[in-house]
Amino acid sequence: MKKRNILYTLAGSILLLLSTASCSDFLEPKSPNEYVPKDANALQELLIGAAYPTAYGGNRFLTFVDCFSDDWQFHKLDASFADDDIGRETALRALFTWQPDMFITMETQGYSYNNIWQGYYKYILGTNAVLDYIGDVKGTDEEKNYVIAQALALRGFYYFMLVNHFGAPYNYDKDALGVPLKLESKLNAEDEVLIPRNTVGEVYKQILTDLNEAERCFLTLPKAKQYQLDYMMNLPAVQLLKSRLFLYMENWAEAAKYANKVITDWNFSLLDLNNLPEPTKKEPYYNFVSPDSPEAIWFFGNIDDLAGINESVALEIEDPSGKSVYRDVFIASDELLNSFEENDLRKDNYIVKEFDNTNTEFLDSYSVYGKFKISSKGAPQSGESFALALRLSEAYLNLAEASALNQQEGAALNAMKTLLEKRYKTDTYQQPTNLTGETLVNFIRNERRKELCFEGQRWFDLRRYGMPSFSRMWAKEVYTLKKNDPSYTMPIPEEVLRENSSLEQNPLAPSRKD
Repeated sequence: MKKRNILYTLAGSILLLLSTASCSDFLEPKSPNEYVPKDANALQELLIGAAYPTAYGGNRFLTFVDCFSDDWQFHKLDASFADDDIGRETALRALFTWQPDMFITMETQGYSYNNIWQGYYKYILGTNAVLDYIGDVKGTDEEKNYVIAQALALRGFYYFMLVNHFGAPYNYDKDALGVPLKLESKLNAEDEVLIPRNTVGEVYKQILTDLNEAERCFLTLPKAKQYQLDYMMNLPAVQLLKSRLFLYMENWAEAAKYANKVITDWNFSLLDLNNLPEPTKKEPYYNFVSPDSPEAIWFFGNIDDLAGINESVALEIEDPSGKSVYRDVFIASDELLNSFEENDLRKDNYIVKEFDNTNTEFLDSYSVYGKFKISSKGAPQSGESFALALRLSEAYLNLAEASALNQQEGAALNAMKTLLEKRYKTDTYQQPTNLTGETLVNFIRNERRKELCFEGQRWFDLRRYGMPSFSRMWAKEVYTLKKNDPSYTMPIPEEVLRENSSLEQNPLAPSRKD
């Protein structure tokens, strides 16, 4: 319990650090208008305050990681929006149906949306500031390398997320425009330069450079400091991110190599869903984004950011007594739910069921979130838990997929057997056998969808799988995302384009009609 308290105390202090990092006692003036840190410990505090994605407030960056994918579905009930939610209905419809002017519509309808482009770059500014100052502060090589490793790992992670939102998939067109690479901090407005977009390939090269150097710096540290059970970035997280990066780049050997490092070099273990504690009224769902979970590697993000779209507005229906009750606008898709076999323990542990406040009970329909801390009424416990975690199970999935695509099918099957025996009911589970070629790859990817559902990976996976066509409904109207559709790459928000005239908008799909 002591480690849990350390984790959340640290997370709770981040907003305070963010507000004081520019003028606290650990800074001294370098010029009349600028303050600089004195030592590596001060830079560590600045990193915590300005560059880490916290559970408490912070910059928005997770808002759109799931909502475009085939795991989301408009509620099937014959329901309507309340009169004062009509503007939000228009805004959410534009978003859910991949309209090219989604952000313009949301802005004109007065719907508050989160500019994740700005959110990512604010965090990147924090990492750059720390890296710019590291050569000028006092401290041991160990102290400095620890700060450098974290800053580079975080920056690599943010650029990975950015380029997969706003750039084409790497395996589709790495010469397409990605995002601007800003690799130093300029704190004065007169020093700011309007930076054009780098290519997707250039951004990936920089991500790999950052993660490689982060790994090198971590490896100079004592083993005990390479991984600690706290909120800080760590070496196994870097190795898992490298495995994911190589998977996207289709470098199967390196993807498998780094997945294996996460599995074999550390003391993480897969959680057996057969042995989860019994749910209680106070804690109806197990919290997988917690230091209590043996497979959680690194925690990040704000639940309001991740789940906010579905929490901001509700559908209104009348129950048999004529009383108005409310339901989520979006629920887990039938396709996702039907992919779970009856003896698969993940559906009812990973995905939260809708809650009926009228009758104080859970319903049969499933919402579009889970795994983090949930209240007794099925609501996300915002500010009390991180939104997401890098988990050991991804390493097994990365290893399996990379091995299968690299003609190492035995290794792929072994990885899947190890994972799935912890996910299915013990007395009815049957190990996968005689799978090969495309059938094996599809099996692994289907299990990946279920294992990582609502963790912000499905949309990115669909992109790297070849941007397949699929449809979904808004009320009774069908909208289709075509194969290789331009909307597989998000439009850059208009306010970003206004602020930086050197940016070029992404190719936009025609307006979508029902």
